[in-house]
Amino acid sequence: MPITKLVPSENAKGSYPWLAEQLKQAIQAGQVRAGANLPSTKEIGSKYGVSAETARRAAKQLEGEGLLVSHPRHGFKVHARANDPDRGLPVAFVLSGAEQPGLWNEFNRLLFAALQKAAAERGWSMLAVGTGERTSEQVIEQLRDCRVSGMILDAPDPGRLASAEKIGMPVVMMDAWEPAMHVDAVVQDSFQGALLAAEHLIAAGHKRIGWLGPISDSATSRERFGGAAAALAAAGLDIDQKLMADTPWEQLPEAARKLLERRDRPTAVLALWHNSVDALVPAAAELKLELGRDVAMVGWSAEEDWNTYRGVLGDSPVPPTITWSIARLARRTIARLAERRSRPGMSPTLIKVPTRLRLPDQREGTEGLRH
Repeated sequence: MPITKLVPSENAKGSYPWLAEQLKQAIQAGQVRAGANLPSTKEIGSKYGVSAETARRAAKQLEGEGLLVSHPRHGFKVHARANDPDRGLPVAFVLSGAEQPGLWNEFNRLLFAALQKAAAERGWSMLAVGTGERTSEQVIEQLRDCRVSGMILDAPDPGRLASAEKIGMPVVMMDAWEPAMHVDAVVQDSFQGALLAAEHLIAAGHKRIGWLGPISDSATSRERFGGAAAALAAAGLDIDQKLMADTPWEQLPEAARKLLERRDRPTAVLALWHNSVDALVPAAAELKLELGRDVAMVGWSAEEDWNTYRGVLGDSPVPPTITWSIARLARRTIARLAERRSRPGMSPTLIKVPTRLRLPDQREGTEGLRH
């Protein structure tokens, strides 16, 4: 009877795959924080009773899995990606502005609730983090202490992004984007929405179309203005600079009043933010103008924020409005973060959530949607 030679399993104790598994368990248990260096391969080898070369090969295996990154002359550093959301470690929604989540406005609460629901569908948990006046390094340090597995940003912040990159934390921007930041972002399709809004007013016969809101302060503002300008250009209409109220948020009420009190005031206004609508409604009332009759308007609102939007309108009739879904935005954001975790080397992508034109139906008292 032939004698079969027994070959030790490659996962046997003392092999580098075995050691890689031991190190992975230690990392996932939080014994080495994100951004911190592993002990040297010599120290690891001594602790586990293997050679330094076996320790190096085990670390290289974990580097290939995206849990470690090697730095010449500095050994291996733990990536925040090693914090696994499938093991209960949270994803952070980092909100600029108010430090305490209880101080967030209704829109921010809707964003976070949608993220919680989308994350829960994957078995993930969410952590709400307000930044207040803290530095990027202080915020990242809090996230490291909480063993956060990924970060969702609500506003462009190069410093925070750079701090996250240092510890290998996956990042996706939500409802905000700046092209120079080279990071994944999931946003409303602002260009499409503004294009639909302007096309609607043009089809209704308006030629003197005004604008109320910022133009140059963010990529979102520029995209919305670009969509409106494209619709005007396609219709052969010039942009009347006198009717373009390019103004900071805090100056919107004054800008709205000045726009409507002009002798050559616009016959319609693109008010493509809640704040713009909130400024236009009282300005029209002050000047005894009826929205929809004396001056037309197209607004902008998330579907989930519709009740707040209607409250801003007061007794004014609901105008044609560009709408979009916070739930869809949140699902795409969580999905992109999962992709970023599984393939950290892929190129950053800008993902746009569709916007639609919601029209009041005068015949039935209901509202219809147009794409």
